[in-house]
Amino acid sequence: SSFRILLGFPIGIHQFRGAAEMARSQAKRPSPLLPALAVGAGLCLLRSSSWSFLAAKPASQVRAEHGRTAMRGFKEDFESWRSSLTPEERKMVQNQATGEYNKKFRKSPEFSKNLPDEKLKSFANILGKFFDTEAADYKKELERKVPNYNQLLEKAGDKVMDLSLKPRIVEMDRDADRRYHWTTVKEKVAAAKGERFANPSPYKEYFNVEMKTKDDQEFLGQLFEKMKAEAAEMKDPQAKKALEDFIAKQSVPAIGGKHVFAVEKALSDQIFATANAIFAAVKNSKEQGMTNEQVQKWLEVEGKDIYFNVSKKWLIEYIKANGEVEKDVQ
Repeated sequence: SSFRILLGFPIGIHQFRGAAEMARSQAKRPSPLLPALAVGAGLCLLRSSSWSFLAAKPASQVRAEHGRTAMRGFKEDFESWRSSLTPEERKMVQNQATGEYNKKFRKSPEFSKNLPDEKLKSFANILGKFFDTEAADYKKELERKVPNYNQLLEKAGDKVMDLSLKPRIVEMDRDADRRYHWTTVKEKVAAAKGERFANPSPYKEYFNVEMKTKDDQEFLGQLFEKMKAEAAEMKDPQAKKALEDFIAKQSVPAIGGKHVFAVEKALSDQIFATANAIFAAVKNSKEQGMTNEQVQKWLEVEGKDIYFNVSKKWLIEYIKANGEVEKDVQ
């Protein structure tokens, strides 16, 4: 068999060995890795019983990407060097590669012929460049494989760590703990009876209402008057007092000012959920063929009453649940 290098151009072991020896002798940094790398390069470059360089695989699967990059660089350099050979020199190399294992041919003078020194030296430079690249890649691979086990100590070694204990006062809200305890107890008791215990959390949300026009003032004033009327009709004394106290703290600001509503989040979440349910019903009615006039009439009559009645129900339940829990907390 013969050896083929790069797209079918033949180089016999006779010429390759001479160029490899010259490349090793010209290496700037002699390394014990070079003999092994020469064998690896030879296995990558030479393939017996094959005429195609493209079918050759990298010598190491671990360094596949580096091997392919180095091989592409070697291919370009080799193509340039190969174009410098004369037809006679190519024919000589062809014959030597073909008769590499022919005993009769090996004894002939033609087998002992070699390329001119300057072309062997040029090919040796190409091999030397390839060996240096492989050696550098191999060293980088070793550096990646071996971690620096002292890296953490090296980074933190210069820092002086203060491990002494320092006093700090952490305020604990025991009332909040008690609220959670009694709320959990009452929710379980109500669930056992098949009832619902409202969320009594006192956490508040704040809403800003801007007074841009006189209409905004009138709307806010009407809202407070309606709330007063609702409070007067309440039969539950606890809910009535809570709503009256809330209204007493409210006032209508001047135009350009803001009114801040402080509403318990547990209550506002239920009120907003009621409004969203009404809007969803309106959207569904429109999809089923109800006109805008019919929707507007329903909102002004039934929708508004549903919203206020359900919201009042949430308010009464919240005030009752909050009062019970706060009494137990105290």
